[in-house]
Amino acid sequence: MKVAFYTLGCKVNHYETAAMAELFAAAGHQVVDFSEPADAYIVNTCTVTAVADQKSRQMLSRAHAQAPDALVVAVGCYSEVAREKVSALPGVDLVLGTGGRKDIVSLVERALLGDRPDPAAEPPFARRTFEDLSAVADSRTRATLKVQDGCVSFCTYCAIPFARGALRSRSTDSCRRELTTLVEKGYREIVLTGIELTEYGKDLSDRPTLNDLIRLADDCGVERLRLGSLDPRFADEDFARTCAQSKSLCHQFHLSLQSGSDTVLARMNRRYTMEEYLRNADRLRSYMPDAAITTDVIAGFPGETEEEHQETAAFLKEVGFARIHVFPYSRRPGTKAAAMPGQLTRQEKAKRARELINLGDELERAFIDRQIGTVQQVLMEEDGTGYTGNYVRVRCPGPAGEPVTVRIIGRENSIAIGEEIV
Repeated sequence: MKVAFYTLGCKVNHYETAAMAELFAAAGHQVVDFSEPADAYIVNTCTVTAVADQKSRQMLSRAHAQAPDALVVAVGCYSEVAREKVSALPGVDLVLGTGGRKDIVSLVERALLGDRPDPAAEPPFARRTFEDLSAVADSRTRATLKVQDGCVSFCTYCAIPFARGALRSRSTDSCRRELTTLVEKGYREIVLTGIELTEYGKDLSDRPTLNDLIRLADDCGVERLRLGSLDPRFADEDFARTCAQSKSLCHQFHLSLQSGSDTVLARMNRRYTMEEYLRNADRLRSYMPDAAITTDVIAGFPGETEEEHQETAAFLKEVGFARIHVFPYSRRPGTKAAAMPGQLTRQEKAKRARELINLGDELERAFIDRQIGTVQQVLMEEDGTGYTGNYVRVRCPGPAGEPVTVRIIGRENSIAIGEEIV
């Protein structure tokens, strides 16, 4: 059987696609490009924005159009929250939502033999336990391990809690086995990811935390450990101390922000203030002066005034972020924000997003400039660049897949220039 995948959305979705592809390959099936003829097309959908919804529908329709007799399978967040709408699309045979990934090979095999359940029906499994999908390789030297799923924050703009369900965590023993295996296979950098990574362990009987996973990575001999997106409230004294003491942890922290205005944060149901955020960011830097703080921001949230927008811009400067991902607000049906007054026009949201993107570019260049003269270890990629521990992209000589010690001597746009230290 030939199987093709298409993935929309976040890094967790891309991780889960890669893990499912490995399951098919291990069962003896061939994974091919989405543009090629296949027996089954699997689209990993996303619902983070209205555009993501539209693209999810488009890719499902495209799969059916290019291969009318093939099996078309919808997985992921959009297919979870819009199950009936997805199942009504011509040619969609199977809707799995955000569950059943470990069983996807058998489900697809059975469907190809004619055992096709009503695609609109709830699948025969519940999202009550963590699916222990294996770690997946991002490159020859980097792998990603998903350790947590689910979200119960219910930010007013977000549909993900409805798509992903309750908190679920990979057991500590499973994490230890996966980390040990990755080290034995020669992966130099391992990324821990999850939907709400800082909620790791709250559903497990022994109540481990993300701090415990950081220490576990050291014990397993991980060379480089990188963390996914973090709730800024988690960056307390214990976390900062744990990170500073770790032999493996990269000093880059993606602290989710969304807005630099306390009044907007309250409307978003984000449970921190600017004062708390800045205090925790400063704490990380006090323990690790080289730390890069990165973030994401929503521009044009309902009711956002020009003054609140400028508050956000001023706060971004005050923190001095190393990198910022900016998204214009997208109205999600069924969320509280969708019914809020003061919805901004598309043009106004785009204007504010452009202003924050430009500011983010300036801050990123300033952060890179502060690295000039420092000595860094760069893990080389295939294209002659690599990343430092604090996530600066560096162009320098060195073999792909190997760490190279360099001195940063300059910058070209958003790429640092390094010279190898022999």
